[in-house]
Amino acid sequence: MKRRAFLALAGGLAVAPGSVLAAKKTNTNTSSKPAAKATAKKPAGKAGAKAAPAKSNARGNTANLRPSAPNQPPAGHVTGMRPAPLPRPRQQSWRHYDLVVKIAAPDSGQPLRAWIPVPSENDWQRVEDLDWQGNYGKAGLRRDGDSGLLTFFAEWPAGTRAPSLELKLRLGTRQRLFDITRRGATPETEEVLNQNLQSLGPWPQDVLAELAERITGRIREPMPQALAIYDWVVDHGISCSGAPESIQAALCARNDGGAGLAGIFVALCRACGIPARRVSGQRLGPSRQSPSLGASGDVSTAQHWRAEFHAPFYGWVPVDPADAALAQRQDGDSGALRKRLFGFWEMNWAAYSSADGVHLPQGPGESLPVVDRPLLAQVERDGSVRLLGRQGSINLEARPSEG
Repeated sequence: MKRRAFLALAGGLAVAPGSVLAAKKTNTNTSSKPAAKATAKKPAGKAGAKAAPAKSNARGNTANLRPSAPNQPPAGHVTGMRPAPLPRPRQQSWRHYDLVVKIAAPDSGQPLRAWIPVPSENDWQRVEDLDWQGNYGKAGLRRDGDSGLLTFFAEWPAGTRAPSLELKLRLGTRQRLFDITRRGATPETEEVLNQNLQSLGPWPQDVLAELAERITGRIREPMPQALAIYDWVVDHGISCSGAPESIQAALCARNDGGAGLAGIFVALCRACGIPARRVSGQRLGPSRQSPSLGASGDVSTAQHWRAEFHAPFYGWVPVDPADAALAQRQDGDSGALRKRLFGFWEMNWAAYSSADGVHLPQGPGESLPVVDRPLLAQVERDGSVRLLGRQGSINLEARPSEG
């Protein structure tokens, strides 16, 4: 894998749409010349100064995103991917999690492809290590130029016996807490704000506009408007009653990872003229806030959706209406956590994307409304790409780890 491409990725720079950070296929049968021949003609140096022979990378390919020592890294290992550390407030410490994705697909007479979303890089989360192995034909990192979603892509040629892949990620996270006493956030671009004012979801816009006006009443400031919408969404997410029929199903959903409640919150904010967006992600470990708000071990179905809205002078404000409703419904929260989750994300979770649609590189032709988990697809004889429903072939495991 090219160091320069990883530096651009880790530094948050733009990567050309559809570009591939290619990874070499693991080949344990490849042999190299003995190290003794390569160094036989060199004069002997001081004791301890002779370079050790490069070790073969039996695990496959590894990308380390932590700053490295100036020593020469071993073959097959890329270090020093972060050109500069993110600013670290003294009051916040980093948590570390290991996420392992395993794909074990059945034999197929057609080529297979897989996409694994990779968490985004920002001030409250980072990818520290990336390691993979398998019997794929080719693999690497690809970014959707429109949504910005980064995925690990793998492809198996037709006839591959027992297609398999194991991807290991070490992630660092720290709490994201909105401070209303601090103003002067970095201004957002007009293009991004306009994108996050467009209508969202299958819900009728006239119903949303009327409902948003009823919820906010005479409130005109974005921050209290968003709070009124948040309270309404949480209340109706708990009671599952009293909402317009066209959005009732989204409010009452219990097995959608919070996508419905986050989506309704965003749609109502946009109807009021407040830029807002849903954020897809993955739970990584137990919660320190409430028992129901975490997951560890097998997290294959522990995807979770949160939301953000943009307030002038403050920037993007995090909210989690789905977890607020869940904590009251299952853990008996008295309301203290509900108040905190307006402006707070507990980072036992990693965010993937806030885009309204995603095009998978070399995937189906149509845009997907969401990519919040690994996907497996088959390439048909006519060249079309068909997503497979065999999610049992994909397993995710996550646990807290030592720093």
